[in-house]
Amino acid sequence: MVDPVELLADLVRIPSINPRDRAEPAETALAEHIAEWADARGMLARTEEVLDGRRNVVVTLPGDDEQPLLLESHLDTVETDGMAIAPFEPEVRDDRLHGRGSCDAKASLAVFLTAMARLAERGPRPRTVVLAGVVDEEHLYRGVTALRRSDLPKPAGAIIGEPTELRMVVAHKGCMRCRIEARGDAGHSSQPWGRTNAIEVAAEVVRHLQQEHAPGLVHLTRPLVGPPSLAVTMIGGGQGPNVLPDSCVVTIDRRTVGGEDPHEVWAQLRAELEGRWPVVVHEPHIVDYSLETDPADPFVRSVAAGLRESGLDAEPLGVGYGTDASKIALDGVPAVVFGPGSIANAHTADESVPLGEVRTAIDVVERVLRTGGVPA
Repeated sequence: MVDPVELLADLVRIPSINPRDRAEPAETALAEHIAEWADARGMLARTEEVLDGRRNVVVTLPGDDEQPLLLESHLDTVETDGMAIAPFEPEVRDDRLHGRGSCDAKASLAVFLTAMARLAERGPRPRTVVLAGVVDEEHLYRGVTALRRSDLPKPAGAIIGEPTELRMVVAHKGCMRCRIEARGDAGHSSQPWGRTNAIEVAAEVVRHLQQEHAPGLVHLTRPLVGPPSLAVTMIGGGQGPNVLPDSCVVTIDRRTVGGEDPHEVWAQLRAELEGRWPVVVHEPHIVDYSLETDPADPFVRSVAAGLRESGLDAEPLGVGYGTDASKIALDGVPAVVFGPGSIANAHTADESVPLGEVRTAIDVVERVLRTGGVPA
C-alpha cells in the first residue's frame, strides 16, 4: 500500500529547481526516481530528453481502452532563495508537509502516482492512464511542448496538477509579454531642444497603455476569468545623467482570455503604437495561451462527479494564472486543472501543502480513473 505522505516527502527531497536558461539536467534525478518507483509497482515508465539532459517522465498503466486519460504535472520548482525552512528536508507540522515544491506541484505528482498505484493493485482499468511529469513549466513550458510532439495518443481528457484548493479549474488566462523600445536622439542634456527624448516617449506610451488601451479591454470580459489586463512590469533607459537618451525599453505583461490569440494581440498592439510614436514593439519573448474548457464536456462532468462524491465544491472555476492545461487543450483535449494546496502558498518562504487535501485529492482522481472519465 502506498503512503502518499512518504512518497511526497521523497519527491521533495530531490532538488529540481528550474535552471532557467542554464544548461543543467535539473529535473532529471526526479524524473528517474519517479520512473523507478512506477516500474517497481508494475507500471510502464520511461524518461525522454527535452533539452540539456533535462528529461520528462512518462508512466503508463494499460487499460481496456487504449485512448488514455492524461495526468500531467511539472517536475520543476522555483528557486529557494530567501526560504525560511530547509527547502529539501520535508517536515510535517500540523498535518502540513513543508518544503520547496511541496505545494507547487509535487503534491499533485504524489496524488497522481498514488491513484495509479491503487488502480494497478485493485483495478478496474476501463481506460489506459498516462502520467506525464514534465520539465520547465516555471519558465518556457518546453516540457509540455515536447510532450505534445511525442507519440502520446490523443487523450480522452486531462487533469493538470496544480494547487487549486481542490477546486476544478476549467478556465485561466494566457499571456503575451514583449518589450517596447522607444527611440530618441542622443545628445547633450543641456541642449534638449528639437530632439526626441526616448524616456519621454516611453512615458507617453505608458500613459496611453494605462489610461486608454487597458480600459478598452473590458469589452472582452469572459464569465469565469473577467477581462484581459495589461501591466507595465519593467522599464530601463539612458546612458548617463548628462546624456539625452536614445533608447528606453518598457516590458509589458498582457494577460489574454478565451477567444484571443496572443500573437494577434501583439500584432494589434504593434500597429497601434508604432503608428503613433517612434517605437519598436519587439516580438514577444513569452507567449502562453488561455484555457477555456466547456464545463458540459463529459470528461469535465466526470471530474465534477468525483468532487461531489467527496463532498467538495464541483462548480467550475476560472483563475488568473497560467498552467500547462492550455497547451494540452490546443490539441482538442478537454483539460481541467486540479490539485491540493493553494496558489497563495506556492513559491513562498515556508511553502507547504495540507495533507488532508492530498488524501482527498487522491480519492477524487481515483474515482475519475475508475470511471474512465465518463460521467455516471
